[in-house]
Amino acid sequence: MAKGDSGHPRMSAGYPGSGTGTPEHSEEATGLKEKAQEMASHLGESAGQMREKAQALASDVAGRAGEAWQSAREGMQERFSSIGHRAEDFWGDATGFIRRYPIASLAVAFGLGCMASCAVAFLARSSTDDVAEGMSRASQ
Repeated sequence: MAKGDSGHPRMSAGYPGSGTGTPEHSEEATGLKEKAQEMASHLGESAGQMREKAQALASDVAGRAGEAWQSAREGMQERFSSIGHRAEDFWGDATGFIRRYPIASLAVAFGLGCMASCAVAFLARSSTDDVAEGMSRASQ
């Protein structure tokens, strides 16, 4: 570069800000600057309005979600309370039946115990048979 050069080619090419512009160019630049500032102001206002609407929408959604959660929680509490009352009623009825008919209750309990033990024995036998059968197939 020569000693008289300003350094950058655009600085001496007549671009805005190079110091060699005409008055017409400065008026156009001022007009463009004002338009840009006006557009930026409108965009800022629009962005502010959009932000306010988004906040209102989010607040509304949060409120509705809170109401739905409260309603669901109250419904579940009522259902669990109802189940608890039914269990208490069943337990009371069973206790009353056993007190009124102790021998029949023992017979029913013995029969249920026998059925349960047979079912467990059957399941254990069938599962070991399946394992043995599978092992015999694999060895062939």
